[in-house]
Amino acid sequence: MSQAEQTIREIPVAIIGYGTAGVNSIIGLRTAGYEGEIAVFSNTDIRPYSPMMTSYYAGGKKAYDECFPWTADELDSLDVQVMANCPVTGLDVGNHLIQTDGGSFRYQKCILATGATPQTVGCPPIEGYEPIVLRTMDDAERLKKAIESPACWRVLVSGASMVALKSLEACLDRGVDVTIVGMNPHVLDFNAFEEAAVRFERGLESKGVHMRFGQTMRSIELYDDAEEGNLGVTFSDDETEFFDEIVVCHGMKCNLDFLPEGALDMDRALLVDEFMRTSDPDVYAAGDIAQALELISGERRIVGIWKNAARQGAVAGAAVAAELSGGNPAPEIAYTGSIPTNTIAVNGTLFISAGTMEMTPERYKEVRETDDMTVVYLFENLPGGDRRLVGFNLVCDHDEEGGVAYDTGAMLTLQIEAACK
Repeated sequence: MSQAEQTIREIPVAIIGYGTAGVNSIIGLRTAGYEGEIAVFSNTDIRPYSPMMTSYYAGGKKAYDECFPWTADELDSLDVQVMANCPVTGLDVGNHLIQTDGGSFRYQKCILATGATPQTVGCPPIEGYEPIVLRTMDDAERLKKAIESPACWRVLVSGASMVALKSLEACLDRGVDVTIVGMNPHVLDFNAFEEAAVRFERGLESKGVHMRFGQTMRSIELYDDAEEGNLGVTFSDDETEFFDEIVVCHGMKCNLDFLPEGALDMDRALLVDEFMRTSDPDVYAAGDIAQALELISGERRIVGIWKNAARQGAVAGAAVAAELSGGNPAPEIAYTGSIPTNTIAVNGTLFISAGTMEMTPERYKEVRETDDMTVVYLFENLPGGDRRLVGFNLVCDHDEEGGVAYDTGAMLTLQIEAACK
């Protein structure tokens, strides 16, 4: 049957993606008074979950149900038609059409909230073995099963990002020997200054983690009868080690394969305005696929953290509700921008950061250390002799909720936010 012959269902509001950005879009719509039909397209049949919880589930610190921020009753109260196991295969912006294997849908307004997918680019091909990644609940189930197995003694984690460190922690929590390899000189890739990264690495070393920074995996071979692990990894320094499993954390790719090239203005992701509108006034975007205002640079950038996805989704929903009621979004609901923030602890070693790590001629670092904490400040000189704090890293040798490290991190984050207003 041709598309012209298919029955096309009319949907006032369509949301593609059912993660935190998608759910908060729905909450934004309902809170703003929209009572009409909403259809959300999901490529799974489970409730929206938190990708941040997946490593805790794999490592045994969280139960399965604790990975889901909203109960079934809470989601049902939003009165949304969930198109479960219904991946979107195409978006025809000109004709306002969503295409799926199950049919086509015409929308008035569409919010894109499809998130991102882990990448394994840079991992040598391994015939007969698929490396583990970590993002979805299915990924977490696979990692959990792998590191729970009595046959799993050694795991290699490739990459030095936040996801890599939480994967590493899950392995430690299961009593598995872990090696981490990364192409950059230190852990935490582009999120940490060298002084902070070095202190964090001392914490990892104290937990027995083996580190291979400034290296890559050159080749991987699968052996049937190896005594020390069946995955032989040869690194760029020509040394070979054997592992039982490999976890690859090589970054994320925006889930926008359904979008034809040139359909919407893009850079690394979809460019959006202060109401999360894309270059098409009837299509909005939120979360990992959106480039919105980043306050320190003044540019539109991806700031891929849970809080931002939630805020952006709520703004998109409220803006759509205003337009469908015949008005314009009120200035007070606009997305006012964000600064990058990160907090991570690996078995007691705490890292907090906020702001930028980008050095310019006007910026300089100050490092302050105590027995248990290192703080790296990034200041920027302003005209007239003043300066402002534009970024910081904090590493503490212990993770004490409500302790000095968290108080310091919160205070410095507020200072950066205030300086950007």
